[in-house]
Amino acid sequence: MQAANLFHQNFAVAESLLQLYQIFHGLKKADLKDELRLAVCSHWGDPPHAVVHPACNDRVMVLARSVAPIPEALTSEGGLDFLLRQAVVVACTSLEAFFWDVLRENVLTIVKARPRGADESLQKLTFTLGDYMSIQQWGDPDERLRQIILKNFERGTLYNTASIDRIAGILTVPPKQYWELVQKVSGEDSSQLNRKVSDLINRRNQIAHRADRPSESETPDGLGLRPITFAWTNSHVQAARTLVTASVEIFTQAMARLESDIRAAEEQALARKLAAKRETKEIAAP
Repeated sequence: MQAANLFHQNFAVAESLLQLYQIFHGLKKADLKDELRLAVCSHWGDPPHAVVHPACNDRVMVLARSVAPIPEALTSEGGLDFLLRQAVVVACTSLEAFFWDVLRENVLTIVKARPRGADESLQKLTFTLGDYMSIQQWGDPDERLRQIILKNFERGTLYNTASIDRIAGILTVPPKQYWELVQKVSGEDSSQLNRKVSDLINRRNQIAHRADRPSESETPDGLGLRPITFAWTNSHVQAARTLVTASVEIFTQAMARLESDIRAAEEQALARKLAAKRETKEIAAP
């Protein structure tokens, strides 16, 4: 499933942001021993009296020339929290893109199968005369049909998990069944997973639309923003990956069933066509 590959490529950025936070968290300005400073100046080709700005924690040391000083955000309290907020945004964007890409990949199969109990948006799908004519004239009619169908499913923002339920329904997996399958496939409690993904989406919306400013009832951090921690971010970002991993298996199986139904219908149609030809020949025979 191409949607899964694209998700993992996008999601890797969120993981990199979390790794950067872990590496640089707790970085403080420090004093540099003279012999180390001289060795660094020699390595850079700078004069022995050149200024070197050091900062370190128990995992890494950062050395910078005076012309490119270490950003205050790296050494100030809460200065690296922007990495956590960006990880939230990237994880949600990856989640949105995944569900849209799955729909884009499989919408033609869903429409061709026209399963019983299909989502209302599929049952009410209509085509104009212009759509029909463009399908007939297109080099690849199926590709043109897919384009027309996708116009009816505009890509939107995930404002809550109800958006995920709606897409799952279009993909022929009713919401209640979808979350039951998610729990079965992932081995995690679906209600907790749903809550974590919902909280992740809500936090992304607050970051994107309110710059993560706290409400009047919330206590801000040292920068005047809603507090955020690595533990919270990591657990909720990983919940998004767990949901997608389970969804890949669920939707792959659902599409496989539809494709099987389509093949069976095509075989039955071919058999009826051949039977009709035989009957015509028998009637025409003297």
